Amino acid sequence: MQQLKAHLDNNKIFELVAQEANNLNVKAFVIGGFVRDLLLGKSSKDIDIVVEGKGIELAEAVAKKVGNPKVSVFKSFGTAMFNYNNLEIEFVG
Repeated sequence: MQQLKAHLDNNKIFELVAQEANNLNVKAFVIGGFVRDLLLGKSSKDIDIVVEGKGIELAEAVAKKVGNPKVSVFKSFGTAMFNYNNLEIEFVG
C-alpha cells in the first residue's frame, strides 16, 4: 500500500483533482485500469476518475488548473476527458 500512496502523492494531477473536488464539494475516486496496473507494477497512461456528481465540472476545473487543455465533453454520458503530461484523464459523473 505504501507504493500506491507514494505514487499518488508524487503525481501532481491527483493533488489537483483532490483540491478541485474539495472546492466543488464532491467526492472523486481513481478507478479502473490505472489502479490495476499500479498494483501490478505496470505503467499506465489512462486515468479514470469517478465523481459523485459533477464529473464534467470537475474535469473543467482541473483542466483550468493545469493550463486549459482541450476538454472533450460527452454530456449524454456525463463524462469529460483531457490529455495532460502524456496522460489521458477521464472523469465520469
